Amino acid sequence: MTEIIIDGETVPLQMGRERRLFPAHLRKAIILRDETCIKCGAPPSHTQVHHIQHWTDDGNTDLDNGCLLCQRCHTQVHHHGWDILLGYDRHPWLIPPADIDPQRRALPAHNRRTMRLDDAA
Repeated sequence: MTEIIIDGETVPLQMGRERRLFPAHLRKAIILRDETCIKCGAPPSHTQVHHIQHWTDDGNTDLDNGCLLCQRCHTQVHHHGWDILLGYDRHPWLIPPADIDPQRRALPAHNRRTMRLDDAA
């Protein structure tokens, strides 16, 4: 048995482990939430959907496990110590590597740079 979460139009919002790549309808939902690359602000046309919990670490292909990253930022996340978490507000937050911020304080996504994680609780 596989649980599938759907929206009001019966469109699946969670694919689980059924597919690795995010389908078009999930990408559209993530674009509505993130608006741009969450790290640098590149437009959606220059982004890919990144698994917050990586697919290779059993991450699901779900709305709450995806975020927009351009190729450059995607590489930085995978190879230079950046982490991403989904906040209480169900929006992505960036955790910089210790060489950038030794305390690794969460930074809001580019389209929400005026917020702090405490504000989102």
